[in-house]
Amino acid sequence: MRPNTHANSRGSFDVLDFYRFGGALIVAIEHFIIVYLPVSTATQTRALLVQPLMGFFFALSGFVIMHVYDRRMNSLGDYFDYMQKRLARIYPLHIATLGLAILWGLVAAHSYWFVPDAIIPNVLLLHAWNTTSQLTFDYPSWSVSAEFFVYLLFPVFLVAVNRAGLWGALLLPVLSIIPVAWVFHVYGFRSWTIATYDFGCLRAVPSFLAGMAIYRLAMVRFSNLVVPGWAAHGLAVATVPMMLLGVPNVVMLGVFAALVFLLACAEPKQPGLFSKPLFRALANCSYGFYMLHAFVGLAMLHLVPTYLHLGDAWAFVLVVPALVMTTVLSILSYHYF
Repeated sequence: MRPNTHANSRGSFDVLDFYRFGGALIVAIEHFIIVYLPVSTATQTRALLVQPLMGFFFALSGFVIMHVYDRRMNSLGDYFDYMQKRLARIYPLHIATLGLAILWGLVAAHSYWFVPDAIIPNVLLLHAWNTTSQLTFDYPSWSVSAEFFVYLLFPVFLVAVNRAGLWGALLLPVLSIIPVAWVFHVYGFRSWTIATYDFGCLRAVPSFLAGMAIYRLAMVRFSNLVVPGWAAHGLAVATVPMMLLGVPNVVMLGVFAALVFLLACAEPKQPGLFSKPLFRALANCSYGFYMLHAFVGLAMLHLVPTYLHLGDAWAFVLVVPALVMTTVLSILSYHYF
């Protein structure tokens, strides 16, 4: 069955797309707390509980890729065109941030993230495929490597979704957890739900498949369903305390998959608040925000207080300016990269 265009007559998902920026903002705050802010170990441990949020990004990617390429993957030429467009979207900024990280590693007295042996895996976007011994360089970019992995496999996933049928496709993410969890168990890795450099690429598979299945569900079976905005936004807000309260990671992955569905079905028929220029600019810059926040955090929360001999409390004061600066740089990166 061919998907119908959802409630938004333009076939876009501005509400859903904006939450990509919201997720990137939460990830940045988490990293600032863990890496730069003078907080207790207990606070750092609590901040780490938001790691399942990456499942939202992967599910959203599966949804978006289906929206664009569901009916446009019919030949090898289509696949090459698709991969060219995907790389054009993610690779230039990745290489730019990798270059900055390498330069910083060469001049810094102590740079934990600078691992010369990891340069080639980073260049080839393989650094979430267990090719490095730790997070390296622009450490958030492990998820870009994981995205690259599921991008490569999208045609295979598409065949599986098509053959499974509308409701069977919803079982694929659940079934995919079995081999993923088995690999992590057999080889003695930590939980697959928090993997990054250590086969984080496999971590992306269940959520990406969930996003693909949810697209079919929202566009075919429930194409006329309109979810009240308060329900979708309410669940979006509730995911943060749910994670911080320790809801199991696997459960949170299901919650984020449901959130993608609700946000897609909450898209208004006519352009609304989230279609305004400011919100569209924030949505568009979300990838840049995610890739650049580590550098801004290093400069604003570490270098500035160190060289100006500021007290620890100043790191907290500088968080908001750091987030604003990251946003500005991200908007510029969207236009130039």
